[in-house]
Parts: sequence; C-alpha cells; structure tokens
Amino acid sequence: MTLVNENLLLRCGTFIDGTGANAAEDIAIEIDGGAIKSIAPWRDWEARVDQVSAFKDLTGRTVIPGLIDGHTHICLGASRNEGGAATGNDPVGIVAWGLASGVAALLSGVTTVLDAGSQDGLALRVAALVNAGLAAGPRILAVGPAITTTAGHGPAFGTAADSAVEIVRAVRKTVAAGADFIKIMVTGGAITPKSNRRRAQYSQAELDAAIDDAHRLGKSVIGHANATEGITRAVRAGIDIVAHCNWLGSTPGTIEVDFDTVDAMVRQGVWIDLNIEGAFREFETTDGVVVSKTDDGIVPSNRWELLKPLRARGVGLYLTSDGFGPNVGSFTSALCEARSVCDISAEELISLVSGKPAEALGLDAEIGSLQVGKSADLVVLDGDLRKDPQALLRPVSVYRGGAEVVSGGMLRPPSTALQAGAAGVAQQEWLDSVFRELD
Repeated sequence: MTLVNENLLLRCGTFIDGTGANAAEDIAIEIDGGAIKSIAPWRDWEARVDQVSAFKDLTGRTVIPGLIDGHTHICLGASRNEGGAATGNDPVGIVAWGLASGVAALLSGVTTVLDAGSQDGLALRVAALVNAGLAAGPRILAVGPAITTTAGHGPAFGTAADSAVEIVRAVRKTVAAGADFIKIMVTGGAITPKSNRRRAQYSQAELDAAIDDAHRLGKSVIGHANATEGITRAVRAGIDIVAHCNWLGSTPGTIEVDFDTVDAMVRQGVWIDLNIEGAFREFETTDGVVVSKTDDGIVPSNRWELLKPLRARGVGLYLTSDGFGPNVGSFTSALCEARSVCDISAEELISLVSGKPAEALGLDAEIGSLQVGKSADLVVLDGDLRKDPQALLRPVSVYRGGAEVVSGGMLRPPSTALQAGAAGVAQQEWLDSVFRELD
C-alpha cells in the first residue's frame, strides 16, 4: 500500500521549484499530511532531524515538481498516425489501455495529465478510477470527447457539431458528463488530412456561442488551432488556451503571424499549448517556408523560434507531449532533446512543464511548484539536472500528494478502500457499476 507519511523530511542535493527561479543547493523540504509544510536550508534542520517521523537524504540528487503534461490522449493508439483507439471499439479495453498509459506517465515523473480528447469520452472513466485511488496513475483531468465538425479533425475522439445550436448543445453535454475542460477543434488537423488544417472549422458566431456558454458553466476552453484564421477567431471569442498555434496561412507553404491577435492574447491572458514533437520540426519539411522575418530579425526555422517574439511580448506558453497511449511516458525523453536544441536552462525547462501549465490550467493554487502549502507532488532525479540533462530520464522516486507512488523505479500500488476490509465492499460495488456502464 502507498501511504502518506505523517511527517517526512527530504534533504535535496539540488532543488528546482518550478517557478523558473535559480536552483538552490542543500535544501530541506518538510512534508506533512500530503502538503509541503516548510522549505529551508539544510543547516536549519541538521540538528533536529529526529523531530520528524521519516527522513531521506537525497544528497547528489535533484528534486523537481511533479511534471504536468497538459495535452495527452491516453486512450488512443500508441501512434499519432493510428488516430483511433488501440483496442478497437471495446470500451473496457480502451479504459485498460488508458490505465496503462497513466502508469507509463507516472513512472516517468509525470504526476498530472490533461487528456485532450478520447473516444466516447472514456478518459473520464480512467480519471474516475485513478482519482478515486482504485488504480495507479497521475492525477487525470479530461475534456471528454473533443467537439469537431462533420468531416472535421479528430472524429475518432470527438463529437460532431455543425451549427451554433449544435456546438452549444455539445458543450452542455460534455459538461454534464463531467469534463474538466472543453476542447474545440477550431481548425483541421494533420492526422485528419481531409479536414484542412489551414482553415477554420467554425464561424466567428459559432465560436462566440460555444465559448460563452462554456464560460457560463465555469469551464475553460482549449482550442486546437493550426491556422491563423482559426486562431484569430478563437481569440476574439475568448478562448483560454490555443493548442499548437501554428499560424498557418490559408495558402499552402505560408505562415502568417497576426500580431494584432498576439497583442489580444497578451491582454486576455491566452496561453499556448505547444506540443514538443512539433516545436522543433523544420518548417521546410512540414508546414511551409517562413518568408518574412520576425520582430527580432530572425527567419525562424521551426515553431519554437517562431514563437520567441510572442513570448517576448508576454504570451504564456507551456510544453506538452500530445502523446497517444503509453507513448506519454516518452515525454521526458523529448524534453531532454528539447533542452539541447533550444539551449535553455534546467530551471526554465522545468517551469515549462510544471509551474506554467499549472497556471494555464488553473491548478497553480495546489500544484505546479514546490512551495509551502502546495501538494507534495515531486520527483527525485539521480544526478544534478543542471549539469546532466539525462538526469530527467532517471527518476528515483515520484511523490503524488506526499505519497511515494514510484520508488526505485518501481510502481507502488495505491492505498484504496478495496484493501481496507469491510469498507472495500462499497468501493467494489462502485467499481462494478463503472464497468457495467462500459458494457
């Protein structure tokens, strides 16, 4: 059973808090009741370690916040090219696949994921099992099925809506099903070529109606948007997060950044969800050739460079995997490659997958950074991440809410009422009812 230590003290060799601040050395983190109780130099604790119930010396290791992957598809096929679920249309099999994907993420140090679209919204069922403590996995948030058009992007993990009335109805049904966020396919996408990723799928009036109703119901909206036409409409409508944000012009081979829309994004606090696989792919082999310079005089060769002037203007951005199935577990490998390509510090890289996504997703009061009062979601890495980027691939321990869920690279099963005597009967009945609904 995975238990939360009543009072645990960790001595960190290197401490990176997820805010982007410089790393610190020889820091003590006190955890109590699943939350961070104090953070102080080790010298303040050295003479009174016996005051805590458990102590771990992590000298020579780096402690970082639990990573947040803010765009995944845990119930879909292992390859983006598959598009659909790995187990056909069998809902129980799809849920099992989603659970396996969650384990892969957790083992890599990802303690929170956002599923950005699943067949029939089955990621919501996976989330229910994990969040109830009945299965191991990261904290899971889910959008349910994404909202798209007939012949639109992502039919395998979406629901079709073709008018203002239908898109509002889809928003309401998704909220009623328990979705944490609303996902709208604002433009076409790469894995659905017929959908045309260079054009918007919805009119301004349709997006206005959908986003207004989602906000009325207290849900933030994520918009899949490749084309400038769709990005502009979504920002006008009040979108909260733009996924991908490729700025593709309607003419093949063109990229058109609309800086009036960029300025509106800054004013409105719109975030960019940048999938890491596409961030460093050369434009010449994918989206087209950039024919004009950015504000700083650079002709960008990939999206990371294209978005630099946007970040300089104040647009918030975070990195995601957009991973399908258990491939979400390879997120940290991609992050290691990204650090060498984009030449950023360990502190900034970690903030892009912890503090920044937590803020964008409205979770920063509880998670995303190692600060007093927040949940003790953290990862212990073997080595000094500042000097050795590969340390990110060597998680020694993973804590979620103060509980050590991965120890020595091995998964520790969750503590659940199923293992707690008579109380387990009610939980077993609840679990049976979940799977009856899937039949």
